[in-house]
Amino acid sequence: MTMTLSEKRQQLIRLIHVAKRELKLTDDAYRAALAGAANGKESSADMNLKELEAVMTVLKNAGFKHQLKRNQKRLSPKGDTRVKTDEISKIRAVWITMFKQKLLRDGSESALNSYVKRMTIQLNNGAGVDDVAWLNSYLAVKVLESLKNWHRRLMIDAIKSAGRAIPFDPIKRRAGGYEQICDVYDVMIIELSRTH
Repeated sequence: MTMTLSEKRQQLIRLIHVAKRELKLTDDAYRAALAGAANGKESSADMNLKELEAVMTVLKNAGFKHQLKRNQKRLSPKGDTRVKTDEISKIRAVWITMFKQKLLRDGSESALNSYVKRMTIQLNNGAGVDDVAWLNSYLAVKVLESLKNWHRRLMIDAIKSAGRAIPFDPIKRRAGGYEQICDVYDVMIIELSRTH
């Protein structure tokens, strides 16, 4: 579907106003940019398509970068998404926590879905589940445990790298459990943030 000339004009006018806001132009600076690019015209509503395109070129040269919002990644699902089991909410919470702790590069829902698919391929006879929201109770528990184990390992590595002591569980004869490691990691982050 191609845009009409009028639709293209309206789109450019909206984009010019976005650029004005993002570049934090004063009204005087904005009007000067318009006048300089469009033969003295100080209002985008008075401009033809060619003049609007010239204004956009000036604004792009001033640093405006047009970004499409369509492909932005979400850290969590849409608000009206219902979960089948409590574990799904916990999976999302651990994932977002890992991202906020800078233990993940991508904390988006789509990255989480990729992780879920990889884990469920192994757990579900080769049939991966494409979306965390589609997990049944059995798979949700397994994915949550896998994610918590991975999170625990990453936190232990970070604690060791910082030269801190790892809590030890004498009964299991290994480093402390998930909650204990989380507590130590959180305290470490708080202490490190105070020293910087």
